[in-house]
Amino acid sequence: MSQHLATATLDGHPVEIVAGFDRRLGDYFLQIIDERNDMLYTSLQEPLLDWTDIATLRAKVAELGLRLPAQLVDEVEGDGRRRAGNRIVRHLADGPPVTLLAG
Repeated sequence: MSQHLATATLDGHPVEIVAGFDRRLGDYFLQIIDERNDMLYTSLQEPLLDWTDIATLRAKVAELGLRLPAQLVDEVEGDGRRRAGNRIVRHLADGPPVTLLAG
């Protein structure tokens, strides 16, 4: 499973974004966690959406009004194409992504 981490704002509040590709399931995923570590959103809440398609992730990010680092979703899509796993990347608002784990 790949995980791409970023800080964003949702409804004026800071949130942590975790998006990635689960190669075992063949699905993309999205989680939004608030500063108290409460899960505000998880793609598991919407199993009828086609999470095998990166367009679903892009649409959900747009629907929620999340402003993410430009390369984040593109890198998640690349993980899906490569069926990448054991990869954790921190995306910064004003700099290049930092790979924390590459497996």
